[in-house]
Amino acid sequence: MFKRRKKRTEQGMLHRPGLSIVVPAFQDEGLGEGPLYRPLGGIPVVARTLMALDQMPQVQEIIVVIRESDLKIMVDLVKKFDIRRVRKVVCAKRPGLELLTVGVYECEREAAFIGIHDPLRPFVTKEILAGALAAAEESGTGVPAVPVKDTIKIVRAGVVQETPDRSTLHLLQEPQIVESSLLKAAIQRAGEVAGMAQDLPTVLETLGLPLRLTEGADENIRVANSTDIPAAEAVLLRRAYA
Repeated sequence: MFKRRKKRTEQGMLHRPGLSIVVPAFQDEGLGEGPLYRPLGGIPVVARTLMALDQMPQVQEIIVVIRESDLKIMVDLVKKFDIRRVRKVVCAKRPGLELLTVGVYECEREAAFIGIHDPLRPFVTKEILAGALAAAEESGTGVPAVPVKDTIKIVRAGVVQETPDRSTLHLLQEPQIVESSLLKAAIQRAGEVAGMAQDLPTVLETLGLPLRLTEGADENIRVANSTDIPAAEAVLLRRAYA
């Protein structure tokens, strides 16, 4: 069990440990194209995501990892929207474990926790992040999730084999927050065992680390396709009138 970690100032006041957020914004589409730059309410989706993280007091820094051809575009977006917590925009050659490794090792050494956040989830809230961070402080990991609402079937060769109990199924969201030293050990082990194509939950599983699920939100949607835009615009509208 991990103890909740806090730092004391000379005046004796308590502070939460540092949190770095890695945003893996690598994509396969052409220069400046694809879902990262698709406008949502007149602002690119990835810019909205970074702006949301930028407003969260728990976040010490944001590291954006992108392919080299999109470097200037991303740097210009950060400047245009005055996203101050983005401390570095760095490049990776391939998605998967290499991308994750590049971002994690660019984080400040003092960061006690590192979160991975999908650049296509612009509706993350400070409550979602705070819940994941609190779980990571207690148990080493914190991953927002929402229960599956649809009936899921396990199918083989076009034939239904099993209907899993829906109450046991959850959809994982982001940010996924991990104690820094644990995450680095898991990345090293994943590179030795499983090669390059790994997402964060799979990386953690290589060390046998349980994922502590926290409360996500139905609005914390992934805006990956043009068909997601109407739902995303509806979220913007609800928040504007909240």
